Amino acid sequence: MGSTQKQCKLHIDFDEMLALAKTDPATFEAKRAEYIESFLTSVPVEKQTRLRGLQWQIDQTRQLARTPMASCIAISSMMWDSLNLLGDQQRKLVGLSTGQPINIKKSAPTAKGTIIRFPAR
Repeated sequence: MGSTQKQCKLHIDFDEMLALAKTDPATFEAKRAEYIESFLTSVPVEKQTRLRGLQWQIDQTRQLARTPMASCIAISSMMWDSLNLLGDQQRKLVGLSTGQPINIKKSAPTAKGTIIRFPAR
């Protein structure tokens, strides 16, 4: 490990955090922020800005969501989008290294079903 990196050795007790989330949301949020900050300061300095930006996006997504489940779905969608992009880049790299460029096209989803028009009020 480099001198700019500390190890993050936090033990997060899931049951404790779950109980706090149910009974004392303010303390839960404070501990959550503390754990996140502890992790962020443990990574190399050159990666912290990117990770802080990602955490900001996650926090904003959580704040805008109407329910915890909506928040979870939106953050999960962010993760899948990022993973799909990474996969696309990997396929392009393999194509370049084999001399067979791969064209990655995103097709628009096709709508299925019947649209029912509701009467105007």
